[in-house]
Amino acid sequence: MAYPTSRGAFAAVIHHFENPHVKEEVLLTVDTEGNDEPIRLSPPEAREALYGPDAAPELATAVWKATLRAACAEATPHGPWQLLAIWLALPRLTGTAYRICGRLRVDRSDVESEMVLALLEELRTVDPESPLSAQTLIRAACGGGWRFARAALREAPSTHLENIAEGDHRALTGGTAESLARQADFELEVTRPEGAAGLNASLRLRVSTAQLEEEVLRSLTDHLGSHKVVSRPKHSGRRHRTGTMSLRRCARRR
Repeated sequence: MAYPTSRGAFAAVIHHFENPHVKEEVLLTVDTEGNDEPIRLSPPEAREALYGPDAAPELATAVWKATLRAACAEATPHGPWQLLAIWLALPRLTGTAYRICGRLRVDRSDVESEMVLALLEELRTVDPESPLSAQTLIRAACGGGWRFARAALREAPSTHLENIAEGDHRALTGGTAESLARQADFELEVTRPEGAAGLNASLRLRVSTAQLEEEVLRSLTDHLGSHKVVSRPKHSGRRHRTGTMSLRRCARRR
């Protein structure tokens, strides 16, 4: 089976099993009905038993059971069996990854990584002896890819932090005494939450008064529909006053 060109997680797994030493050293022990002794299959032979033109359902089920049994029992993250489970699943994942990227326009490498992570997470709880374990892993991996892609559609890239840093740099290098005194007036600190999820460390942001005033003005003008009147040029190298807004308490209507 031909795989689409990729530089992501799928390509890395494929490249790993193209190594001749891996083909010789990784041998899967498969118990088959009708044979007194188990057979030992190399990775290409195991894949041929699953997807080859002469693939038999009984042998395919035995190959998946042996693979998942070894992968679930693997105690080290550097072992070969979890990688083998991913590699054997790739022919059933690549088409889904292609459809996800074509429909939702997301990065292929990100989708592949999410699919692999979803497969490995499902591998922790799957029953290797169940004949439906392979289908469960495939569904989990495909579902992880679709969920990531749909979540990415709701995200909008922001250059807010970069704009703050650029504005502060211009003020510090060529600003007046008044502008220098207005720098770094506000500081925001986001602490690390308890548990493994979330930030790895506390996050601290520093915002100048000028930047805060600009953001308030922009939000108000956008809300009032007068953004084109008071907004300053995007590519201006200097700060220019483009307008003022007067806010006062309105008299209460009776």
